[in-house]
Amino acid sequence: MFTLGRTIDLRYKPNVIIILVTLIVFAIRRLSTGDILSGFSIGGGVFLTWALSRELDPAHDYSAFISVALSFFMLFYSDSIQLLVVSWLLLLLRGVNGIAGSELTILDVFSLFGLTVFLSFNNENSIFLFIYILAFVFIIRTRTKKKAIWIAGALGSVLFLIQILFMNSLSLNRIGDLTTLTQLLMVFSVLSPIQFWFLSRIETEDDKGNKADRSKLFARQLLYSMAVLLLVLTSNLSINDTIIYLSVIIGLSIYFVGNKQIKPSS
Repeated sequence: MFTLGRTIDLRYKPNVIIILVTLIVFAIRRLSTGDILSGFSIGGGVFLTWALSRELDPAHDYSAFISVALSFFMLFYSDSIQLLVVSWLLLLLRGVNGIAGSELTILDVFSLFGLTVFLSFNNENSIFLFIYILAFVFIIRTRTKKKAIWIAGALGSVLFLIQILFMNSLSLNRIGDLTTLTQLLMVFSVLSPIQFWFLSRIETEDDKGNKADRSKLFARQLLYSMAVLLLVLTSNLSINDTIIYLSVIIGLSIYFVGNKQIKPSS
């Protein structure tokens, strides 16, 4: 069974809402630009913003929609979106957090490995392998230590060393060369573990209705912060890529602070 996947249950109201919102955004972009691929890109970006937010804050059904609202700023920019990279990060988070309520299968492990290798060599950037290794460190610490997980982590480490030593595939961006928006994302990525620690203290359930493991929840939140920071420092994020990652953090922050302010008076 491919445990990293999640079926869309149309009995769950937020799922219906995000599907409708995604279709509306697609239509707006399609009509305004005349480009169907641009519509798919922006619509996909909005949906993935919601999906990332749900992974990071599963305890609240509607916090992700604040992130979605912020992601609408993508409609004003024509920049491309690295949808495959965002989807890859989403799958890594699901692998770490255990919210599916099942152990990773061999298919899960090596599908992630194959996608990571593709991104790393296709983009000539070994940061993808490094983030993959970080993810598997979290997985090993929070899950049953299966042989397949160790093998995949070891293979990723070997390929990372090969790229670093022989392909010169990792370079850091200069802070001064980053855009204001990207610098803002870097700052929020550094500070976000504080917020995520509080979010991880809130009890929630996994996909099977069992009590979710708080250590796994915080592990995947921490991985998100680290992964986004590393992508900022080593990759060329477009404006829309930056908006997606930033919308997730700020949206969840707004909901968390607002929810804390409302609850005492209710």
